[in-house]
Amino acid sequence: MPTRTPPLPALRSFAALVRLGSIGAAAEELSLTQGAVAHQIRALEGFLEVQLVERTGRRLVLTEQGRIYGYQVRQALDDLAAATENTKRRSKAKDGEQVVRVSLLPSFAQGWLLPRLQDFCRLYPQVRLAFHGSMEYVELNSGTVDCAIRFGHGNWSDAVIRPLMSDTLLLVAAPGLLGEQQPQKLDQVLRLPLLHSSENWAAWISSMPSTDAPLHRPQSRMEFTDSTHLLEAARLGMGVALTRRSIADNLLQRGELVQAFKHTCVHSSNYYALLPTAAEVSLPTEQFLAWLQVACTRFTQLPVA
Repeated sequence: MPTRTPPLPALRSFAALVRLGSIGAAAEELSLTQGAVAHQIRALEGFLEVQLVERTGRRLVLTEQGRIYGYQVRQALDDLAAATENTKRRSKAKDGEQVVRVSLLPSFAQGWLLPRLQDFCRLYPQVRLAFHGSMEYVELNSGTVDCAIRFGHGNWSDAVIRPLMSDTLLLVAAPGLLGEQQPQKLDQVLRLPLLHSSENWAAWISSMPSTDAPLHRPQSRMEFTDSTHLLEAARLGMGVALTRRSIADNLLQRGELVQAFKHTCVHSSNYYALLPTAAEVSLPTEQFLAWLQVACTRFTQLPVA
């Protein structure tokens, strides 16, 4: 006779304890009392006839068997959630609703993707796009999104990876900051107020054919962790920003930013489309990614503004 499956509420309580590390946190997430969560875990131990936690005062610490079983339970619940989400999505597709859920960086969405989306909407009016903007990496196999657009070195081991395009580093500034003429020498640029984010000034300087400038990050007026804030500060005339061409493209096309120095260099990272390994790619997702690849190819063939 096959082994009976433990009660799902007990498994959910135990998985929450393993992930969050305390009865209190697990109870809050599950909207239960701490006593109810503790009861569920004792019931699971009774079902398994295995001690999963050691009780030290009011603290619960996983035993070695509890740690191993906890990992397996979390994987099983994630698989169940993904299977449920995929089934719901297929059902909606049969009913005529075609949704593509996309995780992407806010800077890429604002600076590059959104100004081009009218073309996709014209070609595929039946497809609804749902964007999840975040700097955090989204677990694709959880079923929460259909694909992701990420910038990096292409080494995501838990995803199917499709290359999209390379990018360029360049200096940008508000037209009024530069005066009547673009700086012709590097030292002229370095005397202007500089705005920094995560981009590598040393890499940009060292890629120049010849320069006497020190190969280190020059001192900045302002520091930013968000590229959209960096570009807004540059647009307002607060300084010169080293940025990716892609995320500055919309402001460059509108003339609100201009290239502040003629030198550019290829960025060490690239854009990629990421897909889950555990789910079949839907037709609307394939349509969106095919359109995206064409748009990326067209962009890389255009001269720098």
